[in-house]
Amino acid sequence: PHGMSRVLGTEKRGMDIPRVEPKLETKVKGIFMAGELGGMGLIRKAATQGTQAINTIKKHRGSSSNILDVVIVGAGPAGLASTLGAIENKLRYVTLEQESSLGGAIFQYPRNKIAMTAPVKLPIIGQVKMGEISKEALLEFWNKVVNKTGMKIHFHERMENISKSSDSFVVKTSKQSYNTRTVLLAIRLRGKRRNLGVPV
Repeated sequence: PHGMSRVLGTEKRGMDIPRVEPKLETKVKGIFMAGELGGMGLIRKAATQGTQAINTIKKHRGSSSNILDVVIVGAGPAGLASTLGAIENKLRYVTLEQESSLGGAIFQYPRNKIAMTAPVKLPIIGQVKMGEISKEALLEFWNKVVNKTGMKIHFHERMENISKSSDSFVVKTSKQSYNTRTVLLAIRLRGKRRNLGVPV
């Protein structure tokens, strides 16, 4: 609607969302989006987008051991599916989540809220059928996936800035900085306008 815009971050600190290309890559080459940020709030579609983004990101894989292949921001369905894809493709990754636990938008649901989710194919896990499922059962499912796969998630770590560094990016967080070839933003929409500041 007129006068409204999508942003990242909190009300005090947000970021403009770049336009997304069909391969889920933004106008800033090397920065990808999936899930609610890419316009897909549904769990199945968010997870599918996360997997699709990794299928493109794996082509950026490099040999340098001190540069990550991808930094995944957000541990909701899109971020978790992306992380599974990164593990499956043996990518060097870091997954960041500013909250204290999994779930993305699901984390904010009221107790026992029913989430409608269609069957989804996840990397490593395979086809998953859920149907109507409570918030608690959905979070339990994702926690089992994390434990089964050995997925590593950096909780309580918020992305603060992305800057370009020759052929890679530096992702600065509330705790440290990561040098990475690509960034996948799998986070929710909220807050007010602040530019990412990454040259196109």
